[in-house]
Amino acid sequence: MILSFFQLEDGVSFWSNNINIIHLHLVFAVLFLISYSIKSLLFLSGKRDAFLAFKKKTLLVETLFSIGFLVFGFWMLLFHIKSGNYKNMHWLDPKITLALIAIPLGIVGFKKENKIMVILSLAFFLVSLVIGLMHYQ
Repeated sequence: MILSFFQLEDGVSFWSNNINIIHLHLVFAVLFLISYSIKSLLFLSGKRDAFLAFKKKTLLVETLFSIGFLVFGFWMLLFHIKSGNYKNMHWLDPKITLALIAIPLGIVGFKKENKIMVILSLAFFLVSLVIGLMHYQ
């Protein structure tokens, strides 16, 4: 069975190990940020045709990356709340806030072709990643 492949030890699942979830969250976040950075740089450089072509080619992949890092991030948050570690993680609130603000800021920025909003969105994602990496274990 496929699920038995994800069993680490007797009764311990791959999906219940917080380190595995952290690594998956990090991988999806970095992949998303690389794709988002390329798209942002194409948009900011004024290469509209290149931007639209890149956006069209990577729409599904970028959506999967963003869903991946959001799902695993939410999963980690629930894990930390359930285990009682969340009250010692004061850095997590600004990280989550910046990431959640960056999402609609980027969507509106690209849709309205507002370079300042796109720059802010990219900066918020980068700062959010840096905050997470500073506390990465």
